[in-house]
Amino acid sequence: MHLDLKERLFPYICYKKLAKMEIKNLTFSEIRESGSLLFESIRGSHLYGLNTETSDIDTFGVFIGPSEWFLGTGIEKQRIIKSDKSDDYWDELEKYFQELGESNPEALISLFTPEKFILHFNPVLQPLWDIKETLITKKCFKPFAGYAISQIKKAKGLKKAINIDPEQVKIRKTPLDFCQVPVGIGTWTLTKYLRDNNLKQEYCGISRLPGTVESYALFYDWAADPNYSRDKKDVIGYRGILSQTDPLSSQLRVSSIKFDDREKPLCYFQFNSGAYSQHCTDYKRYWDWVKNRNESRFQLNKGYDYDSKNIQHCVRILTMATEIAQGKGMILNRTGIDRDWLLKIKNHGVPYNEVMEYVENLEETMKENFEKSNLPEEPDLDILEKILVKIRKTHYGFIKI
Repeated sequence: MHLDLKERLFPYICYKKLAKMEIKNLTFSEIRESGSLLFESIRGSHLYGLNTETSDIDTFGVFIGPSEWFLGTGIEKQRIIKSDKSDDYWDELEKYFQELGESNPEALISLFTPEKFILHFNPVLQPLWDIKETLITKKCFKPFAGYAISQIKKAKGLKKAINIDPEQVKIRKTPLDFCQVPVGIGTWTLTKYLRDNNLKQEYCGISRLPGTVESYALFYDWAADPNYSRDKKDVIGYRGILSQTDPLSSQLRVSSIKFDDREKPLCYFQFNSGAYSQHCTDYKRYWDWVKNRNESRFQLNKGYDYDSKNIQHCVRILTMATEIAQGKGMILNRTGIDRDWLLKIKNHGVPYNEVMEYVENLEETMKENFEKSNLPEEPDLDILEKILVKIRKTHYGFIKI
């Protein structure tokens, strides 16, 4: 039997139509009301005994997606749901089990959360809790070390919004602020050049200079500017430099320049589109951060070039990993162990260089302990897979407990 092109493409066409459908993401309340929430707990500083008066309560959860996600195309499938500031996040069951198989620190910690911090627990998860000790293996080394290193990068990250100079993003600049006009032995921005010469960008015409990178010649439609002429018969009709509908676009508008006028530009300028794009990125990142930032955390780190809470996380996770390698298990509450030391780091009570030296020694100690540890090499992925399948079948009503 031969199928014509339309018949052969039918499955693909259907899939493309599904892909174009508006995706409706599940919300925390919808998951809770539908009975799809399997686990919810308090995480963060309260869990570790490191909370202070200003500490927020953050939560972690595990939910199970509707059966349609797995029986159909999976177009609407969500792996995680987060709050606006990511203080609260819930993993879909599949993601959660994958992270357990990879010895992800946050996933493993949830298994050992004390009962008083557990807000919701569905008994369908009990088989997983029954094997939690077997998930503590030598495989924890790389994920825990990687998490610690990521905290150092976050603390001193050059792209961190706290490191952006507020003066550079006080206002949203336009491409004209990144066009440099040679004046004498220096340069002016095109914004200053136009302002000081009483010119308007919408009456300008620009033309690329051949053989150059983002260099332009600028011409002016004097007849179109009411400040210079009332006679419109000589209007040239240049397009202006910026788009009328999107003046913040990184694309400058070029105009058609008459042959006779090409030898008479007002000036030449060069556009630094890379710097403008970076400004746009920094502007959005900075003001999004201002809108969503934790004010107490901001005040804590004001005047420092690193985030001390990230460094605290780094030290805590390395210490916990060392304890795991030593056979002490997952010790979450740091009270009576190193709570005072961790809070001292958080409050900038320890010089950065001293903390980094401590981190290096701690990381080496952790590595040595894992190398001589008697822990299993890695989790049993087959057991995890069987438990995951059974949970899904039970929840969807395919089998009864």
